Amino acid sequence: MLPKRNTEEFQRLLDIVKRADLQTPADVEEFFVAYTKCIWDYKLVGLIYDHYTDETVIHGENGVNIAGIDAVVHHTLERLYTLPDMRINFSGIHASKVSDDEFKFIQMTYPEGTFTGPCQYGPANGKKLSQDNIMNMCECTVKKIDGVWKITEEWGLLGYKKFLSQGSTN
Repeated sequence: MLPKRNTEEFQRLLDIVKRADLQTPADVEEFFVAYTKCIWDYKLVGLIYDHYTDETVIHGENGVNIAGIDAVVHHTLERLYTLPDMRINFSGIHASKVSDDEFKFIQMTYPEGTFTGPCQYGPANGKKLSQDNIMNMCECTVKKIDGVWKITEEWGLLGYKKFLSQGSTN
């Protein structure tokens, strides 16, 4: 399934990602909203290679960790296979500067999409995600490495398992 593209919005988001010169917390917030939407809304999964490292660890629920760029890409592709029409909406994002070469940020998002592919929790079921039934949160450490801003560590809380186990159809 190809994403519906708003050409002006897409170009604006991609321009923000390409000119990533993070000086202030507001720059970080703007960048990561654009970056996240490019990956999930516009399916530019390859951008992960630009802003993660081979040493990046994503700490998930129940002690599940995803380590390295290839694992992050694989995890992302699995979710897009399950929810090919996924779009990410931001409820909030807040960044703070640790040093000239490091920021931390936390973001709360909710995905919209339909489970049309199988996932680790079961077969495709047509359930729809929305602001009314799911919320995700992550906290990230971002460091400037060899002149490029990279996510070096992430802590994520995703609400999919609870949503899928509730028996709701929408």
